[in-house]
Amino acid sequence: MESDRGPRIFISAGELSGDLVGARLTAAVLRRDGGASVWGAGGRAMADAGVAIESHTGDIGVVGVTETLSAAPSVVRALRRIRRRIRREPPDAAVLIGNDVFNVLLARRLRARGIPALAYFPPQVWLWRSLARPIARSFDAIFTSFPEEHAVYAQASDRTRVSFVGHYLADDLSPATPAERAAARAQLELPQDVPVVGLLPGSRTHEVRVLSPVFFDAAERLLAAHDNAWFVLAAAPGVDRDALARASGRRSIASRMRIVTGGHSAMRAADLLLLASGTASLEAALVGTPMVIAYRLSAATHLVIRAAMALGLIDAYVVGLPNLITGRSVVPEVLQRRLTAATLADEASALLVSPDRLARMRADLATIAHQLRAGRSVDDVADAVLAWADEGRRRAAARCSRWTSQPRRQPLRVPEAK
Repeated sequence: MESDRGPRIFISAGELSGDLVGARLTAAVLRRDGGASVWGAGGRAMADAGVAIESHTGDIGVVGVTETLSAAPSVVRALRRIRRRIRREPPDAAVLIGNDVFNVLLARRLRARGIPALAYFPPQVWLWRSLARPIARSFDAIFTSFPEEHAVYAQASDRTRVSFVGHYLADDLSPATPAERAAARAQLELPQDVPVVGLLPGSRTHEVRVLSPVFFDAAERLLAAHDNAWFVLAAAPGVDRDALARASGRRSIASRMRIVTGGHSAMRAADLLLLASGTASLEAALVGTPMVIAYRLSAATHLVIRAAMALGLIDAYVVGLPNLITGRSVVPEVLQRRLTAATLADEASALLVSPDRLARMRADLATIAHQLRAGRSVDDVADAVLAWADEGRRRAAARCSRWTSQPRRQPLRVPEAK
């Protein structure tokens, strides 16, 4: 019987970080209710966690204007597949993780069908603040991970339930101790008493393509200035590690480089990181490793951001999560035209030769965990999702009851001819 089935949960995530969050949330939901069925749009991590993937969305998790336009065909195809499945098998609740524009459009469609739409990692307020009200009203509930984000969305709509759950990474990560740093270096067969620089060129294909050559050039400049330096190149899960290894293997830094999958070992082993803007910068902050953040958007996206700043829609051209969270320039950012190997190497070298600057940055980064830690972020969201799924089933039952209680039209009787 329909009433005896477990809750049906839909989850949508569009890139690596969202896919990992979706996988964690799925595992937490299934621990609480083994009869739940979870399907959605995501990637490998969600599939491994037990999600029946309707649409693989790794290619639609993009940042920027022209970048989003280039992904438009994939976005349209994914939306069509998901809408067909929703009509055929309506979920009891839907969790939309990141992937701003795609998931806001999807949330509106879900709510129109009476399905609770829940935002986890909603559109980032430092970019979408001016549209916070319509965004908030697209969801039944929003689970926030950052204090500023919570304040903005809580004020944006009194019809949407906004709850601060903290950031799951703050529950998992803590500053690396000297012993942990030594152990990480030993595991990677790195010398203990030399400067180690981590290179993290991103998790999206276009990021790695744009940033990795600049990072390698900067590393070569650093090696020329610090001849005892070593490097750890971190390939994000899903990134072609072999291709990165081939590209770096042709460089003068090849004999001084270790290559790992995933960034945490590089973060714990390194004195300093060169990394792409994104979740990795928050992970590095929580591990307590100083960094220089780099990013380059398309020219069209850059112009849009400049126009938004001129109109007062965006406060400042800041992309790094540590700087956005603290509200201060804690970490150097090398963006757009400034993003050259020379500038990146100069910023990094200035930090490597200044123990005082490195120590101040570590102290500033240590404050971030206190702002983001709530204790059991993913577990709290899983409990809320299951509660909303119960609400979704009640809504569906009420709609069905209203439909069946309507008086049926009597068939038209055609008088017999006499």
